[in-house]
Amino acid sequence: MAARVFQKESVITGHHVYKTVWTPVIGEELHTEVEDDNEHDKYAVAVMKSNGIVGHMPRSLSRISWYFLKNGGKIQGKVTGKRRKGNGLEVPCIYYYEGSPRTICKLRRLLS
Repeated sequence: MAARVFQKESVITGHHVYKTVWTPVIGEELHTEVEDDNEHDKYAVAVMKSNGIVGHMPRSLSRISWYFLKNGGKIQGKVTGKRRKGNGLEVPCIYYYEGSPRTICKLRRLLS
């Protein structure tokens, strides 16, 4: 069965922690990984560049996204704007969730 994609506008959180190792560029593509050893959030999802973590998905998305990744889904991110103040420094982005049609349908319901 062909994979489906669902997109969600959001932010990359924690840029204030990673600003010395990453300068976001509009259009830049990133990937995500479950961060099992995060002591602050057991459902943390790290936003990654090839050289390491550059931020995290916001908690409002991380728990559902954590389960999605643990069950074989894939999430990519794309920077859509300049950093701004929110809960710390945030970078606007779109997350692209890729998975089976059934999983994407369920994800769409949970995130709407």
